[in-house]
Amino acid sequence: MRRAAAQQRTGSESVGNATRERLLDAAEKLFAERGFSAVSSRMITEEAEANTAAMHYHFGSKETLVRAIFERRLGPINDTRERLIAEACAASDPPDISRVLVAFIGPTLVLGATEGEQHFRVLAGRASMDPAPEVRRTVFEFYDSVGKCFVAAIAKACPHLRRTELFWRLACVYGTMIYVRVDNGRLQRILGDDLSLGDADTALKHVIPFLTAGLSLPSVEQP
Repeated sequence: MRRAAAQQRTGSESVGNATRERLLDAAEKLFAERGFSAVSSRMITEEAEANTAAMHYHFGSKETLVRAIFERRLGPINDTRERLIAEACAASDPPDISRVLVAFIGPTLVLGATEGEQHFRVLAGRASMDPAPEVRRTVFEFYDSVGKCFVAAIAKACPHLRRTELFWRLACVYGTMIYVRVDNGRLQRILGDDLSLGDADTALKHVIPFLTAGLSLPSVEQP
């Protein structure tokens, strides 16, 4: 009887995990296509072929669901980014700007091989500019740890930059990273569909030297 009960629990957990993954996949797809505010819990459960009770059981709210989506895709990647940034800082003093940039940007560009990862790339770009307070709070909190590590490392790597100038140059770094990750097709419309931002190695080959040069420039605030 104990073995039968254990097998039943295992089967129930497997079904529950499968339902949770379907809800995550459905929400990821719909949020990427329509944005957070335009997607209802009912739309998510219908897309996932699940019921409202399952949605409430696994997540409770859409905000918790967004957090789970980011944790699933970026949790391990953020851990890698923090480790690589720490290694860059330990390797030299001041840290090498290019190495810090690669540590921060590189791991995020590997997403995109599967359909779900492609949805997440779009979602991550939209979420960074989503006006919904639930999304902004979730995204900002999720990126806080790795973001602080990165900014601290770049500040050490660029002691010639004052705080205001560091702020503006980091805005360019973040803007570049987000645009490459989203790859909305705007540049292809202008320059041609034979071009793509989708290959991580090619992106790093062109982006890192450009951003390194920008961060390395002398301060424009100096007399």
